[in-house]
Amino acid sequence: MTRIRRNKRFTFLVILPCFLCLPWLAYSAAKPNVLLILVDDLKPALGCYGDTVAKTPNIDALAARGMRFDLAYCNQAVCAPSRFTLMLGSHSTSTGLYGLGSQLREIVPDAVTLPQYFAKYGYRTESLGKVFHIGHGNNGDPASFSVPHFKDKVIEYLDPASTDGGKLTREEALFTNQKLGEIRSLPRGAAFESPVANDDDYADGRVAAETVRRLEAAKQRREKNGTPFFIAAGFVRPHLPFSAPKKYWDLYNPAELPMPKREDAPYGAPAVAGKRGGEIAAYKPVPTSGDYSEGLKRQLIHGYYASTSFVDAQIGKVMNALDRLGLGDDTIVVLWGDHGFHLGDLGIWTKHTNYEQANRIPILISAPGVTKAGSSTRQLAESVDIYPTLAELAGLPKPTGPQPIDGLSLVPVLKNPAARVRDHAYHAYPKRKLGRAIRTERYRLVEWRNPGDAVEKAEYELYDYQTDRVETRNLATERPDLVKQLAAKLAKYPEPIDLKKRPTKKQSAAPKAPAAKSPIIVNKTIHIVAEVNARGIEPNGVVLAQGGREHGYALHFIDGKPAFDVRVNGKVTRIAARQPLKGAARLEASLDDRQMSLTVNGKLIASFSSPGLIPVQPKDDLSVGQDTLSAAGDYPAPNLFNGTIISTRVDAGGKPRRGGEGNR
Repeated sequence: MTRIRRNKRFTFLVILPCFLCLPWLAYSAAKPNVLLILVDDLKPALGCYGDTVAKTPNIDALAARGMRFDLAYCNQAVCAPSRFTLMLGSHSTSTGLYGLGSQLREIVPDAVTLPQYFAKYGYRTESLGKVFHIGHGNNGDPASFSVPHFKDKVIEYLDPASTDGGKLTREEALFTNQKLGEIRSLPRGAAFESPVANDDDYADGRVAAETVRRLEAAKQRREKNGTPFFIAAGFVRPHLPFSAPKKYWDLYNPAELPMPKREDAPYGAPAVAGKRGGEIAAYKPVPTSGDYSEGLKRQLIHGYYASTSFVDAQIGKVMNALDRLGLGDDTIVVLWGDHGFHLGDLGIWTKHTNYEQANRIPILISAPGVTKAGSSTRQLAESVDIYPTLAELAGLPKPTGPQPIDGLSLVPVLKNPAARVRDHAYHAYPKRKLGRAIRTERYRLVEWRNPGDAVEKAEYELYDYQTDRVETRNLATERPDLVKQLAAKLAKYPEPIDLKKRPTKKQSAAPKAPAAKSPIIVNKTIHIVAEVNARGIEPNGVVLAQGGREHGYALHFIDGKPAFDVRVNGKVTRIAARQPLKGAARLEASLDDRQMSLTVNGKLIASFSSPGLIPVQPKDDLSVGQDTLSAAGDYPAPNLFNGTIISTRVDAGGKPRRGGEGNR
């Protein structure tokens, strides 16, 4: 272990898929630097976590420099919300930032993010690659950093065959905020490719190279004027598509890859907990329905491991530069994965669940002079803990928000792996119901209940990881005493934010509107009236919507143009204006068994043959100003409306049901 001298400047390097920070000595007058490295979709499929197949020598070397957290968990297993929890130190249930398209500055306008907090104390803050989530209508948070963000691709292909000859694919469009209202009309991109290519032909290679340049410049700046740096570098692989140079695929024998041990849902699990399809169905040759072939499963798993080795090599370049520049002895390195990843276990692929594979993450913390090299701990850690931990390590005051700071400092654990600051981790995932979970060292309890619902209506899952590591059986009905014990811990958390009832920044100064009521629309004609004001802006987003992936309707705007979507049996029929709207307008949309129509200020602007009346009452309720849960229209939810909604009304079958009236 390298000793730190009193008169030496200290540096923090934070890499986010495996490390946490170190408590830089309080007696040092110089502030430590921080380098934060985030890795997308990285589960602990790493050599340092005991995976004998993974080829990850650079991440393993980083683990050997400091402490490995063996029981670390994200707070929500999806990209944007997980990154919000990291950057805010707040659970998604405390902020309402549940969705990919959640707008930070609309929902928590006065939040002080982790880099903003460091900037307050004289740090130059920079970001590269995937730090905040950009895409799905989200543009990240430029306010968090001192200099413009170094942006690169998330979805990337080199082989023209991967994109049907160079066409814009569905996921490329989502991650670049293009054609968000036309996603299902676009082709699917390939789930994997393995061309002969250089590392910097892909975004992660370019981000690594630029991070090295930023470290070089930061060292010169520090030597010249003493300015400390906070650099956040985000890598996208092993996020889909599994695009990586062939040499990384060649590291693995496909016949030796670990295959899923169980491909059925846990016995006795509630239906709301499961998942089939989802994100992975946006890629070819993945079937949109039906079973995957054994060969396809093996190719997908091969791609995940190859992509992990590719990103490992890029992290190695950054760490090598750190040492070459003489910063290694003075630098805290934190590596963090934003969430885990299902590789066919329980029949699930990607994330978006409350199960172990989607929520367990790597956190590695190298703290010279504080942590023991090659150490590990079974302290349960969460993403929200990184914010207060880094603040304490840097000698900054304890952060107080104004957003809720739900994380705990892990500095006592960094000093002593046997120390404990909590006895469980907390995470959540919203589906038709909100699932909130308690993960102890042995058990996980998941409570499925929407905000405001009586506890008696909750559905529970209980798993024992000492006897059942692959979650074969829900023990909730067999162990009621244990359910009661763990549920009591969960009950100590604040009631989760119900996003449907939370005002956004644009709504906050206006009188609160009555909650929208959901009309019964099964086999009924529908007539919608909405008054909106888009003066001075190009309107975008959902005015109102009811329904989800199978059935429903939505009145919304795309690039300033009003549109009416009707979804029947999963298929969306859309009519839309040809010209954008300016100023205030009264919109009317109608559906009967013959046609659907859209009127603006009393003028018919679009009509089309009816897809039929909606045959099933949608599970998702009526929402105003956004599509709260799964999308009823052909756009990514929640798709917040950026204008002013004056009033809404939905008449079903001739019986009027009023939504919110008043400024929203």
